[in-house]
Amino acid sequence: MKLFTRIILPIVVIVLVVLTSSLVVVKEWQKGLQLRFGRIVTVYDEPGIYFKLPLIDNVRIFDGRIQTLDTPPEPFLTSEKKNLIVDTFIKWRVIDPEVYYQKVAGNPGVFNRLFEPIVKNNFRAAFGKRDVQTVVGGNVAAKSTKYGDNSKVIVVDKPSDALALDPKTLEEIHAEDIDIVIRSKENVTPVIAGQEIDLNNTVRQEIEKTILVALSVEAKEYGVEIIDVRINGVELPDDVTDNVFNRMRTERERVATELRSKGEAAYIEKVAEADSNRVILLATAFEEAEKIRGEGDAEAAVIYGQAYGQDPEFYSFYRSLEAYKNAFQNDGDILILDPGSDFFKHFQQKQ
Repeated sequence: MKLFTRIILPIVVIVLVVLTSSLVVVKEWQKGLQLRFGRIVTVYDEPGIYFKLPLIDNVRIFDGRIQTLDTPPEPFLTSEKKNLIVDTFIKWRVIDPEVYYQKVAGNPGVFNRLFEPIVKNNFRAAFGKRDVQTVVGGNVAAKSTKYGDNSKVIVVDKPSDALALDPKTLEEIHAEDIDIVIRSKENVTPVIAGQEIDLNNTVRQEIEKTILVALSVEAKEYGVEIIDVRINGVELPDDVTDNVFNRMRTERERVATELRSKGEAAYIEKVAEADSNRVILLATAFEEAEKIRGEGDAEAAVIYGQAYGQDPEFYSFYRSLEAYKNAFQNDGDILILDPGSDFFKHFQQKQ
């Protein structure tokens, strides 16, 4: 029992401590390095259990998950020398632990601090080549996929294709300011406000894709892969916003005044046309009425003549009765005439 307590138990404890300190567990989302006297001897690219020499080897474990570099809103000048407040972020992850450790000592904060100026410079250059209207809501025209002397763009299917370009082409890209664009695999063209808008080919997306490829080339030197580049928002400075709103208000008022003037002119034209049609219709109706009245009067004269020819005395008596009736329509009507007048000839007794 004393032998077990004094010799075997300490040996077992020492063996367990040595085994425990010799094992390295790398999880699914981790990458690591095994260092021996400061020199890299093993790279842990895959999850699993690894062995190291206790007290001699050191292990550095890095987070291999997607991380975010969120740049604060920054003012960028457009080609019109106007400021735009641009908020951006990028998504990245470690793909080469050895290079990542050599460049930034495996510290994501150091990488973000070193890479942030590169991100801002790329966005500043992209916005500096475009005007405000193009950046905010513009669409880009289809570009040739062939890289030649007259082309300022190289179209690739994914960022890794850009990394596979030969060094001479990459030098030309940096020297001649050639854009690298990722081809969109979707072909959706919705209709908005009566116009076809290619949502997969906006200028903002072109900027994001171009910078994604450019940053992928830069990040390769840090052992990092750029997953995504996004523009959170593009805003005008506060001192410009009021001027823009005033100009928009003035423009809307001008359009409203123009539409109002056109409506009033159309109203006056329609009223004048209606009045003209009314006069024409009244004149035509009056002409037709007079014509019909004249025809009726002529026919009545014919009838009166025929009746007078058949019995002139009765006809005269009938016409006198009509005259009496028209002359004495109201009570109290007084007519002063000579009793010997022909108007009352039918009331006189024949001698």
